[in-house]
Amino acid sequence: MVMFKTAMSDTDSSFEDRENDFDVELQEAFAKGLVKPGLNIVSTDHKKHYKNDVVQLKKKLKDIKLKLEWVERLDLVNDQAPLAPELALKLQEEELRHEAMFNKVQGKRQKLQNFNAEDLAVNDFRRETTFHRQAQGAVLIGIPRLREQGVKTKRPDDYFAEMAKSDQHMQKVREVLMKKQRTQERTEHVRQLRQLRKVSKQVQKEVPDHLL
Repeated sequence: MVMFKTAMSDTDSSFEDRENDFDVELQEAFAKGLVKPGLNIVSTDHKKHYKNDVVQLKKKLKDIKLKLEWVERLDLVNDQAPLAPELALKLQEEELRHEAMFNKVQGKRQKLQNFNAEDLAVNDFRRETTFHRQAQGAVLIGIPRLREQGVKTKRPDDYFAEMAKSDQHMQKVREVLMKKQRTQERTEHVRQLRQLRKVSKQVQKEVPDHLL
């Protein structure tokens, strides 16, 4: 029987040397009492303790807080804008529809209980309206305040966007948009003519022959 001995590479040798060094360091630490027997430590305190140092938190907040002018922050604390009459009517219609749908789902099995049409959690339209009115209220306060500070709030009529595009390129974009608009206008005009012809034919059919 022939025995083959595998030659150890330099990588394997260096890895074994590192393991031996680690074992030596571990034995020395154990001899000095730095490492105690056992792999796991059983904890008797299972409750987590959270530190709420209000003083230090406020101090850190003061350190990181930036003292910027309002025009750099644009933050507003405002109430909702007044509800427009047409929006109030739409809101009422949506609430009635929502309540009718809820009653249909409940049926006769269960009485309508704890249903509030004004609850934002169940009324999507009212929730979106709240966001809309909140934004409107911010605009009603913010725009005059910006104008008082001399900040322009409207772009020029010939202003497209802040981009690395030449005037020639933007002119082509404008021409394409205008062409698309004219095409839509022609299509709408043709559609109206067809509708008029259809109505005219219908009227002719309804008129008696002796009146023609």
